[in-house]
Amino acid sequence: MAKLRGVFNLQSFRQNQLEAINATLAGKDVFVLMPTGGGKSLCYQLPAICEKGATRGVTFVVSPLLALISDQVNALKAKGISTVQWTSDSGDQTSEVLRLLRSSRKPKLVYVTPEKLQLNGATKSVLAELYRSGNLARFVIDEAHCISTWGRDFREAYTGLHVLREEYPNVPIMALTATANQGSVNDIISRLKIEGCVKLVQSFNRKNLNYIVERRKGSILASMVEFIQEKHANHTGIIYCLARKTCEDVAKTLRETYGLKARHYHAQLPTSEKEEVQQQWQSGKCLIMVATIAFGMGVDKADVRFVIHHSMPKSLEGYYQETGRAGRDGLPADCLLYWAWSDANQLANMIKRGNDNQPPSPETLEHQIEGVYMVARFCMNGAQCRRTQILRYFDEDFDPRNCGKLCDNCSEGGAIITEDVSKYAKEMIRLVDDLENDNVTQAQILEVFRGSRSAGVKAKGHDRHPLYGAGQDMNAMLRDQLVAALVAESGLTLKYVLNSQGWSTIYLRVSVSDTLPSLVLLIRQM
Repeated sequence: MAKLRGVFNLQSFRQNQLEAINATLAGKDVFVLMPTGGGKSLCYQLPAICEKGATRGVTFVVSPLLALISDQVNALKAKGISTVQWTSDSGDQTSEVLRLLRSSRKPKLVYVTPEKLQLNGATKSVLAELYRSGNLARFVIDEAHCISTWGRDFREAYTGLHVLREEYPNVPIMALTATANQGSVNDIISRLKIEGCVKLVQSFNRKNLNYIVERRKGSILASMVEFIQEKHANHTGIIYCLARKTCEDVAKTLRETYGLKARHYHAQLPTSEKEEVQQQWQSGKCLIMVATIAFGMGVDKADVRFVIHHSMPKSLEGYYQETGRAGRDGLPADCLLYWAWSDANQLANMIKRGNDNQPPSPETLEHQIEGVYMVARFCMNGAQCRRTQILRYFDEDFDPRNCGKLCDNCSEGGAIITEDVSKYAKEMIRLVDDLENDNVTQAQILEVFRGSRSAGVKAKGHDRHPLYGAGQDMNAMLRDQLVAALVAESGLTLKYVLNSQGWSTIYLRVSVSDTLPSLVLLIRQM
């Protein structure tokens, strides 16, 4: 407690922190699943400065992002804790790092990237020396979900971390993450070879966050500004955008048209500019960070009052992690998500192309695209409590009566009823099957289904199909839910056709024709 109060200026432990600290000090492997803002870093930073315990020496922390490493290293040094950053950015300091690690005044913590451990001979050499002399206290794998192929942040270099157990078998390992369902948890533990570890898992529910989902129609800048000015004037917030150019344009418009203190952040900014922008945001000179998902992992700012998604995120895991950067001080915060079906198709295109135009494996592609359409179904579900939907993804049951009306669905009231759409489902499948040779997209099939009189429908003669207008008595949201549900239930499937520019068009195809589904949707009756 003396170090907790004297060094970290904290008066008490949060849930599972003390248990994690005691377990690692006892030399045990530990897996910590703790929601964003739950205080994961203390679980390994405090043990690193404790003299008592089964282990001695240096704590090596493996972390995926240089910005995250720099933030933590600077914060620890400000507390007077001897800490070293040993990454690709510190090449000219390698001799000094090696000297410190071989001296009698070794640092308490060393932060490295997984690539540094995997590729650097000097790192392996000094680790072997520390191991032989009994001066390796523990390995910490931060953001451990990056090791799981089931996670959206899978990182190839993390897969080599199994060598830590193989080459240093007596050194305890602590793995920590804020976002993992049961499949990812099992994957992490298996890949790190820490079966039998102490597992510390808690609820994913962030009680202070208010979840709001709105369908995007045209430009949403005016709507966003109205939301910020009415509810969060002079508050700190983050706006997540899908593309780098969108970040730049949105931030510029917020500054020049609306007079808001906004800056942009994405992976292609020079390092010096990233550091300057982040420092301005941390200090309050910039209130609104408009960013891609390159910004935020491990960000240490407690007073973020709102997170806005300018477009749909790639997965519910990503959505949870990004919204989790709001309200880390425990005070109320808003999470507003704008979405459109075109977002899902754009994201699917991005996934199909892969990084550096290297397409992912078929299994990864299928998993990630399913993640996109899972978010689309979440957005369209205007009946069920948002918390219930999010927490179900993490294999956690949640009673919507405990939401406290802190989501748009619960706050709107009205009774939830079931709508049997089996007849429409069968008609939709037959329509897609009949028009397969015309290569219809989702948007086009919905136009035919609702009876649109658009020029495109007439030009292809789709207005003469017997099922033209079969869904005209359904509202637009229910029609969208119908398509999403049919894709989810394997009544329909998606076919991706890549063009010469590397973009793919997504066409609907029938995957179940002889066994037509019975389908019931939940809707909210006002």
